[in-house]
Amino acid sequence: MDQRAIALLRQHGWNPGDILGAGMEGTVIELSRDEVAKIWHGRNPADLQPLLRFGSALEQSPIPFRCSRVIAIVEDDDLTVTIEQKVPGRSLRPDALPNAPLVAHEEIRLMGDALAGLSQATAGDLSVLPILPMEKPFSHSSRFGVSLAHLTERRFAGRPELLRQEIGEIDALVTELLSRLRDLPETDSKCLIHGDLIPANVLIEDGEVTGLIDFGFLTTVGDPQFDAAIAASSFDMYGPNARQSEQALSAVFSARFGHNPEIYNLYRAAYAVITNAYFAIDSQDGHFLWCVEMLKREDIRNSIAEPLDT
Repeated sequence: MDQRAIALLRQHGWNPGDILGAGMEGTVIELSRDEVAKIWHGRNPADLQPLLRFGSALEQSPIPFRCSRVIAIVEDDDLTVTIEQKVPGRSLRPDALPNAPLVAHEEIRLMGDALAGLSQATAGDLSVLPILPMEKPFSHSSRFGVSLAHLTERRFAGRPELLRQEIGEIDALVTELLSRLRDLPETDSKCLIHGDLIPANVLIEDGEVTGLIDFGFLTTVGDPQFDAAIAASSFDMYGPNARQSEQALSAVFSARFGHNPEIYNLYRAAYAVITNAYFAIDSQDGHFLWCVEMLKREDIRNSIAEPLDT
């Protein structure tokens, strides 16, 4: 545990407890029943200021459950620590569960409830976060599909070589995808998009959603169909029942919320292009290979090839 961070937290009146988790971005430490601290790796306070604005907007939103949010930032030279609201409950499923079973009816309901709760939040300040590190927030003045197309185009241009090795016609496919995204009509139901709504980030207790955690990766205000599509596909990415779980979740989401399955496929293709090289060191990375398979799927290709009937 970072002793400088411990001293800094004690200086500000907190009594640090156990390490709750650690990852690429930083280390999370328990402070109290209501607060945790995140010790960031290589981030300065200016980078994290949007998290305060986002947290304030979250606090004022009508979401019917608690969401993790930054409530204070403390610093000491190159050391930055955020104080965040602790969210009660346990994860719907652990992250990267080996040999994950087919999604259960109760899990489908709870994932849908999480999406329904997010749909209540529409405030503009909820789009203040950079859509990805080193990227700007999505513009209020642009349609969601146009903003997503710009991001897809930039991320592909930044590192196209891995996809080109695996998919010979990838440049033509991306060009067609960009055209479809730009042609999407603006939705009348723009709301908060979590962006990384995996079951590990959905907390439950006594059969109800108690909160959501880990906002910041593709978090913005936009088309709720994006969150639904990616949530269905990322519920189980690598297990033997992954595709069946995606289909079951998609069918219920589209029926419950009146979504368009063809738009789901366009958003899945965009997500695959945007994130394929985000974690990858080489072409053997698991997430990269998942993105490649997504872009090779017949249903995804068909949705890109055929203009939507709007």
